[in-house]
Amino acid sequence: MATSRRDWQLEQMGIRQYRLTRPAALRGEVAITIPDDVKVIVICQTMPESASPLWLDLLRAMALTSDRVYCLMLDNVMMIPESVRCAFWLLGLDEAPALPSALQTLPVLNSPSLDALSTNPEAKRLLWQQISHHEHHFFPHAERPDSSLSN
Repeated sequence: MATSRRDWQLEQMGIRQYRLTRPAALRGEVAITIPDDVKVIVICQTMPESASPLWLDLLRAMALTSDRVYCLMLDNVMMIPESVRCAFWLLGLDEAPALPSALQTLPVLNSPSLDALSTNPEAKRLLWQQISHHEHHFFPHAERPDSSLSN
C-alpha cells in the first residue's frame, strides 16, 4: 500500500521498495555475539547488580548460573542475532521492545525491576508462574533436578 505520492508513483512504475529491518547495521553498529550456552537474555534499562541476593535467588530458581544469562540494554535489542534460541526476560521495562521477527516466537518473561520485585510479593508470584510455564527452557529433562526421582 502506497503511503505517499512518491511511493504511489514508484509502485505504478513497478519499482519495488525495500525496507531495512536493521538500519542500525548501516550506521556501523555490529551485531551482538551471544554465546551458545546462554539460556536467558535479560533486556533492561539498568543492568542488574550481579551480587544482589534477589538476582542470585532468581537465577537459582531457574537453575542457571550467571554465565548462562546475558544482560543487554534496551537500546541494543535489534542487534540480537536472529539465530538465538533462548528465553528473554524483560526486566523493569514499561513496554515490551520490538524484537526481530525471527525471535518473536521465543518465550518471554516480564517483570518489574529488581527493586520493585523485592518489595512486591504479587510481582514475584507472577514471575514464578512465568518461569514455571517455560520451565523446559531452564530445566532440560537431562539436567532437571528431580529427574532422578521419576519412576
